[in-house]
Amino acid sequence: MGNPVGNIDHGGFWGSFIGLIFLSSGFLSIGLLASSLTDNQVVAFIVAVFLSFIVFTGFDAIATIPLLQKADTFIMGLGINSHYLSLSRGVIDTRDVIYFVSLTFFFILLTRFTLESRKW
Repeated sequence: MGNPVGNIDHGGFWGSFIGLIFLSSGFLSIGLLASSLTDNQVVAFIVAVFLSFIVFTGFDAIATIPLLQKADTFIMGLGINSHYLSLSRGVIDTRDVIYFVSLTFFFILLTRFTLESRKW
């Protein structure tokens, strides 16, 4: 990581770990939603991977459409990738933290609604 000893970027190092924790909490909440939608574990895994892929790279792909040129920064901001890249550089911004916390809360809330709908 740092050769010679002591030549390490502490901001990037700790920012990557914090970003990884937020990234894993977001993917975990997406996996919980997928698991609550079906009783089959394999189908839940496939749905979770698909939703995680869409949230991670799908918004970046949508932003590259020429018709949406004026809204490309907004659309890219909806995806996980831009927020994780900012954290991995060592910049711990409140916008990124709020994004990951709200993303996790949103998917856990959807999971709760899905599980409560099974009672009826």
